[in-house]
Amino acid sequence: MNIHHGQDELELFRACTTVALGDGEKTSFWHDKWLQGCSPKSIAPELFQLAWRKNETVAQGMTDGRWKRGLQRLHTTEQINHYVKLWDMLRTVQLSDQQDDIIWRFTANGTYSSTSAYRIQFTGTFADHDWQRLWKSKTENKCKFFSWLILQNKLWTADRIINNGGHTNATCPLCRNAAETSQHMMVQCPYSVQVWRSFSPIGLTTHQPATSQQNGLKEWWTAMIGQHQPQRSSTIDQAVIYIAWNIWKERCRRVFDNKELDVNQLVASIKQDIANWHMTHNICEE
Repeated sequence: MNIHHGQDELELFRACTTVALGDGEKTSFWHDKWLQGCSPKSIAPELFQLAWRKNETVAQGMTDGRWKRGLQRLHTTEQINHYVKLWDMLRTVQLSDQQDDIIWRFTANGTYSSTSAYRIQFTGTFADHDWQRLWKSKTENKCKFFSWLILQNKLWTADRIINNGGHTNATCPLCRNAAETSQHMMVQCPYSVQVWRSFSPIGLTTHQPATSQQNGLKEWWTAMIGQHQPQRSSTIDQAVIYIAWNIWKERCRRVFDNKELDVNQLVASIKQDIANWHMTHNICEE
């Protein structure tokens, strides 16, 4: 059975897993984190843009050097440097007869369990954030988990890729002006600010964080949702999560699909997501 998923959901999954390489038949050469804990596209993004076959498996890419197809167009020093680095890392790779193994990062044995997924909801102390409120919000589970990731500074934004030894375009794809960090993407980017301000009619007020990125995001998020008030909080919490989720989706759309929505189009998409959630749950409750 084929399960439909978007690029943003795949990126969310890849943030929680790594791959122990076996025969390379099920692992994406460019996208999955199988090469020393990183994905080749994060190690050499300039090559990824040139590569002809962006969705081939490791087994396919390593056969007769097929991963190099399209790279004869190298013409900048940075592209050549990326090629040399990736080639040096790949030359020691040996495939085996075993199947590839997906490793869940949040258990000691690397195996996914619902218990571990539940437990990571409460990573961090309750003193630094109201995690219970997040998990009880009226949103899809993938959106709640995304929110947890960004508040823990675990999204693979450009600054985090670079700080972990990878190479990528450091510029925010939304405004194409400042360096991309989680805090910039969500709070300071002019594109995102316009999106947040579009929801002022429901009582959403924009805020600026005052401290470092991780704590600053938590403080900003807390200021955005405000004090708990049963009826109002449900609407505001839902809006904040769906707005943040769609900003991330727009970022991924621009990075991976070379497509983009303007502010009004993204706002319409957010409102549709919220309407779809209410329609689905109203049907289930009938």
